[in-house]
Amino acid sequence: MKRVLLTLAIAAMSFAAIAQTDDVAKDVATLAKDSKKEAVVDSAKVWKLSGMLSLNASQTKLTNWAAGGDQQIGFNALASLNANYLKGKHSWQNAAIMQYGALRLIDENDEFRKTDDKFQISSKYGYAVSKKFYASAIFDYKSQLAVGYTYDDKNNTKELNSEWWSPLYLTYTIGIDYQPNENLTFYLSPLCGKTTIVTNDYLSSIGAFGVDTLKHSRSEFGWYFKMNALYTFGKNISLNTNLTLFNNYEDGIVDEIDVDWNVIISLQLKKWLAFNITTELIYDEDILIDESYSKTQFKDVIGCGLTFKF
Repeated sequence: MKRVLLTLAIAAMSFAAIAQTDDVAKDVATLAKDSKKEAVVDSAKVWKLSGMLSLNASQTKLTNWAAGGDQQIGFNALASLNANYLKGKHSWQNAAIMQYGALRLIDENDEFRKTDDKFQISSKYGYAVSKKFYASAIFDYKSQLAVGYTYDDKNNTKELNSEWWSPLYLTYTIGIDYQPNENLTFYLSPLCGKTTIVTNDYLSSIGAFGVDTLKHSRSEFGWYFKMNALYTFGKNISLNTNLTLFNNYEDGIVDEIDVDWNVIISLQLKKWLAFNITTELIYDEDILIDESYSKTQFKDVIGCGLTFKF
């Protein structure tokens, strides 16, 4: 009888140990699963991705049209992409903008003429020194995608005025970045380098874009300011704008400030249909418009077409 009781006691203890082991294993498995979920969530939180892809097309066809006019076809394409990283004291903001547009006059059997062309990549890394201030560094690359011409329709001639890497603007700077919220930043730097590159030999020979004649690059050193805002109003309206100011110390502190201001406004009409406005204002003393004078440059592109946002 004692042996039977002893055997039952040992069996009960064994079952209890096994049950306890199973409970521990389940707890460990649950913790591992929760940890994996938290890791995925944390990974998703540190990166914020957003963007917009848009394609607008237009056509004008005239048949016996008494009021006159030109038949034409044209298109504009836009891509605006943002990838922002924020974790602990580290902030890394990246943006890319690509714009291209062309137009063709059908009656004149003319080639497609470029109406819009821009390719820009900006990257900014910051290390938090307080809740809203970061010690930051910026690298900015700005050029275009295709060859551009100035047309003289009276004489049926055209003259090269730009191409890939002609011009190319490189900006590299360190300074202080103020970020009151995740949608708005103000950056100021007293230490900024700017390089203008013109690789085309013809454009270099005429001293285009402020580069000395027969030179292919020009370097400047000065102060730099940048403001960037990215907002969404309701579910249908988005605004992306950035303003940059640069002043070469050789020209004084505030004597010849270069201005570049970009705005993209999008109104979503349907799931895949949107009304878009893009504008750019440029003022640069080194870019001569009328051979010997610099002027304020302004461009706006308005269109309605296929648009995808994320």
